[in-house]
Amino acid sequence: MTLILGIDKFMSECRALTNVIGNSVATVVVANWEKQFDKEQLQYCLENPNEIEKKLEV
Repeated sequence: MTLILGIDKFMSECRALTNVIGNSVATVVVANWEKQFDKEQLQYCLENPNEIEKKLEV
């Protein structure tokens, strides 16, 4: 039973990670399809995560 619960916890984390990645990819695909995707803004956000986090806290 302990082995099954340990594996289930690990698999649950994998499912959550897969869900986040899938949602992120879908968001980019739909934004690109709707011609609302801003590559410069994405690059800025990826390069400066601390600045984005500070802006969200305000």
